[in-house]
Amino acid sequence: MISNNRIVIFVLIFLANTGYGVILPGLALYAASLGSSYSIIGAMVSIYAAAQLITQIPVGKVSDRIGRKRFIVAGFAGVTLAAVLYNFASQPWHFFALQTLGGLSIGCVWPPLLAQLTDETQPHERGRVMGIYNTIFFLGVGLGPLVGGFVTRAFGFLAVFGLWAFIAGAGALFGLVAFKELRGRAPVAATPAGPRTRKPVLLKEGAFLSFMGACAMRSRGGFCTSFNNAILPLYVVALFSVSESMVGALMFAHGIMLAVFNFPGGLVSDRFGRKWPPIYGSLIATAGVLWYSFPGGYWTLLIAVALAGAGSAFATPALQALVGDVSTPSRRGEAFGYFQTSFYVGTVFGAAVFGFMADLIGLWWATLSWAGFSLALSLAGLAIGNTVARPEPATAPQRVVSS
Repeated sequence: MISNNRIVIFVLIFLANTGYGVILPGLALYAASLGSSYSIIGAMVSIYAAAQLITQIPVGKVSDRIGRKRFIVAGFAGVTLAAVLYNFASQPWHFFALQTLGGLSIGCVWPPLLAQLTDETQPHERGRVMGIYNTIFFLGVGLGPLVGGFVTRAFGFLAVFGLWAFIAGAGALFGLVAFKELRGRAPVAATPAGPRTRKPVLLKEGAFLSFMGACAMRSRGGFCTSFNNAILPLYVVALFSVSESMVGALMFAHGIMLAVFNFPGGLVSDRFGRKWPPIYGSLIATAGVLWYSFPGGYWTLLIAVALAGAGSAFATPALQALVGDVSTPSRRGEAFGYFQTSFYVGTVFGAAVFGFMADLIGLWWATLSWAGFSLALSLAGLAIGNTVARPEPATAPQRVVSS
């Protein structure tokens, strides 16, 4: 049974991804229409991810001490401000500054949400719950660009910024009213002067290689995201001269497959372990990416994009569940901070590197290079230990009052 607080978390996840997704079909094309090179467009996407990257670990650490709610509400509020200010941007550096503000703000949301969800979930069902989490996550990823593509075509580029502001503002208000601070332990409090106590370890014994393998594979998802956001719209328009709405449909196909195949991936990982679902899923995704380079037409490319999304989806919940399995509960927010950082490392460097490569050797070769790199990151999963989670004694969660 899904608790009320889990439902709140899922709604917040959906709003966060749908909001940013609405601007994606037109963002790269708008920048290109103003004369930006592929490298500049890649940098614009990278800076949003870079801002999220630097927030993950500190936010995860501090949320372990003072609670999750204030970060979630403040993050949505910051995104709302950034989206409103986009309407007044008139120079390229304005967009870089606002991408930074938006990235810093939404970066405050992810570690607390993931840690909160894990706190409320037993190990033997974490794969299933993370599958639901990712299904909702990627429904937003898919529906946002689909809606944004039609809005951009009908009303122009600036209209989507107003829509983004509305969605983010709704997230801030909903989080403030509905989110309940429930954790498996009380916040860490200051202790009187006395003998120094040993800080709990971040990971359980023998889990380091599995954790690092999971982080490496999660970075593959970051590279995938950055490629799709920065390069894929330019690639499909260059090949087939399609409209913004058709670009949005392509991104929707990727997102909806990410949504559909997360839940079965989570169920399989609960039953058969955390190692092989990510490896098989990532290899399937890599096959789809390789197909990008040899499309017979727009609809064939759409199928390839959907295949890549399905494979990525099947891989993801096992990795998230593994982080919950191997991390110490009192430092779980910090562990997810490191895990999320690996994703944003991929997002930052992917957009910048593939944008530079597209300028240097062309869009087609940049696309083919991504397929090869995807294969290398997929094989990092061989470092993961093939553990199957078992139930652990339930502990009554404590209600933490947060402002």
